[in-house]
Amino acid sequence: MDTIYDVIGIGIGPFNLGLAALIQTNTSINSLFIDQNESFNWHQGMMLKGTKLQVPFHADLVTLADPRNKYSFLSYLQAKKRLFRFTIREEYFPLRSEYNDYCNWVAGQLTNLRFHLRCMDIVYNTAKGYYVVYCMKLPFGHSVIFKCKRLVIGIGTAPYIPSSVDKDLKGVIHSGQYKYHKAALLDSQRITIIGSGQSAAEIFDDLLDDGKRPFWFTRSPRFFPMDYSKFALEMTSPDYIRHFYHLDGSTKERVLKEQSALYKGINQELVSSIYDKLYERDLDSATVKQPYLFPNCALTQVNKADNWLNCQFVHQETGRTFDHKTMHLILATGYRYNTPRFLHPLMNRIQWTSNGRFDVAADYHIDRDATIFVQNAEMHTHGYNTPDLGMGPYRNAVILNTILGRAHFSIEENVPFQGFAGPGVGMS
Repeated sequence: MDTIYDVIGIGIGPFNLGLAALIQTNTSINSLFIDQNESFNWHQGMMLKGTKLQVPFHADLVTLADPRNKYSFLSYLQAKKRLFRFTIREEYFPLRSEYNDYCNWVAGQLTNLRFHLRCMDIVYNTAKGYYVVYCMKLPFGHSVIFKCKRLVIGIGTAPYIPSSVDKDLKGVIHSGQYKYHKAALLDSQRITIIGSGQSAAEIFDDLLDDGKRPFWFTRSPRFFPMDYSKFALEMTSPDYIRHFYHLDGSTKERVLKEQSALYKGINQELVSSIYDKLYERDLDSATVKQPYLFPNCALTQVNKADNWLNCQFVHQETGRTFDHKTMHLILATGYRYNTPRFLHPLMNRIQWTSNGRFDVAADYHIDRDATIFVQNAEMHTHGYNTPDLGMGPYRNAVILNTILGRAHFSIEENVPFQGFAGPGVGMS
């Protein structure tokens, strides 16, 4: 008899990996999680020496949903015999490579994960009341079919390339592929970075360490640090997510634009490090000082000019247009969610907003029957916490409580001292 899983998760990034861990340690749910990659690997193209997470060590895969879970980051440190060294180091934010190793440590122990499976199509069998998931087994290409009652889509986001740039132009690199192009960049006569966030800053800092002096442009009015003050952190909470969810659509769009410093900024320590490196380098320089960082500059077009790329900009304040030539253009322009092709057969089951995005319910389902859930595809409905690694366990607790039909995981309420909706309005 064919197995009909309670849950199948598509994609094994940190969010679905955390869900798989919570399911296996806390529930009797029969689950399967699949991914087309051969193993778990997180942002390998940006796995740079010394780079850190922007969330603290306790914001791991499971702790904020289940503090006693055996797959916590502290359990990982103990298993690796690094717990004392980590505490002596007194570092709140783990290294990115350390976090990736932690996730691999968890993945290596879970039995509900299957890699090298690419989801091709998903069809709903109305008569039987389950989903049929058609997969291709890589690298050989033969078909594999699974059945399940519920789906959790966690395929992640795709690199965003601005429409002004032809991604196929030689020398154009998205930041997510930076490490794979490092050798060519070290031989480059001129490198230009576009973007204002953490990835752009890490690449700039890394190239400085290698003796390069890249140009850095952003349309943002300044190179700003991430707001990590305590009242700002209160907004990283279930209470604020609930508050944001109940705002009307136009208000949500406006608020998100005003919140860049809460999730798009640069780590303050890195900002200071970059400035100090530039300062020290100029002490030893006999050349005339010139700026290499340019805020308020929006990239409008990129053309090929012999072996160079000609970048056209407009200054956001003065309105002046200018050209800038470079051999390599690194786009630290972030990521966007694209509706996966395998969901096309389910379009009529999915609920959509008026502008064609998932109409995500408060508990993260997108269909009428609460059988299709999404991970990191709901910023337009749930706010800037959507891609935050630290809020993954909260979302997973909500999803599992919905699937189980009871409050199996306790979710804290009334976390902030602030009242996001004004006096007298409780969020509980």
